[in-house]
Amino acid sequence: MHKKILLKFNKIEKKFGEEFSISKGSLYSLILNKNFSSREISISNIIKNLILIFLSLITILLCKLKKIKIANYFIIHKNSKEYDNRSKYILHNFNLKKSMNIIRCQTFTDSLKIFFLYPNVFFYIPIDFFSSFFLFKKKKIIDNYYVLHKKEFRIYRILKSIFKFLKIKKFLTIDDQRVLQTFLKVCKELNISSIGYMHYKFSKYSVAIKYLTFDHFFVWSNYFKKKLINLNKKYKNKKIIITGYPCKKVSNIKNRKINILYLLDLNINFKKTIKFLKHLSKNNEIEFFLKFKPQHKMSPHWIRFCQEERIKYFESESLDYINSCHNIDYFIATISTALLESTLYKAIPIKLMTNNDFADDMIKDKIVFKANNFNDVKKIIKNNNKKKLRIFFNKVWGKKKYQTKNIKKILYKIMQ
Repeated sequence: MHKKILLKFNKIEKKFGEEFSISKGSLYSLILNKNFSSREISISNIIKNLILIFLSLITILLCKLKKIKIANYFIIHKNSKEYDNRSKYILHNFNLKKSMNIIRCQTFTDSLKIFFLYPNVFFYIPIDFFSSFFLFKKKKIIDNYYVLHKKEFRIYRILKSIFKFLKIKKFLTIDDQRVLQTFLKVCKELNISSIGYMHYKFSKYSVAIKYLTFDHFFVWSNYFKKKLINLNKKYKNKKIIITGYPCKKVSNIKNRKINILYLLDLNINFKKTIKFLKHLSKNNEIEFFLKFKPQHKMSPHWIRFCQEERIKYFESESLDYINSCHNIDYFIATISTALLESTLYKAIPIKLMTNNDFADDMIKDKIVFKANNFNDVKKIIKNNNKKKLRIFFNKVWGKKKYQTKNIKKILYKIMQ
């Protein structure tokens, strides 16, 4: 699926120059989804976003008075007060009081809470909302791309004017593909030192990584460093910092059955998937758990299916929590990054093959088991996979462990 999309993308994107790099991710999404969703415009939404804009303006003025020269972008999910779990390994060692904190938060209520919980809060979504105010869908992909590029260009100009006004010198961010190139263009033109950190696997299908680069980039291991350079050769001349792998707590309880966690990805075929899941749930040797994708509301028929089949499921619980309670033996998924994380929990990753080829490079890299159906899964389980588990772990994570002190020292040095 993605292989064909990328071929089409490569043909079209050649027609657009460097100034379009801020929106190339939108072009890929358009080719993939054929359309784009516009924000709901109502009096209520306008008022809410105007309030958030007003609060953000207060923050800008306060940052000017405090002479804050650092900006920081991160994500807080719906119904959550904490920043994205994938930001903790960096932001835990970062002083938020010394930066203007550009926060992506979806709901108005959560945004108000966050404004008083975090220092120097600037809201990203209202900028996106008003920049999308006059978006009108067109019939052709190219016409829609011009519309979305204009939106990104408006966001770029707003951010550039704010960074210029505050005389920002350093910028730290999670590598959010949606905004990555927009921020990097601002940094390049204003000579701002940019520092990024990874939160997801690098893929040739995440096209936003291919253009402008960070000056410093934190990655989890040498495996990901190689992946990054392979996608963007410019990173050979940049400072790439390997953080090391995090140590995870795993339950010591011995399982009576084989514990399997299936991670539900987006846009999968419901009817085909439940056939596979029924085989897992009805096998007497297997204790089966289903994990929904966090921060995405799953269709009610998934809940109904779990209840009817008496399948234990998790809606928003973290992998840390699940593994500390149940000591999972196998992770199964189609494209989830959790397949890479599984060995941290001493669990064996199994990639279920579908028409979604987004993460097929895991097979090529020989860091997961490949399964086409339930029979393949049974064969994998029957074999002793302890040796393979160590091989998978070493290939992805190497030997370097994450140490808070080291990251704190490096961040402090970069931010001076």
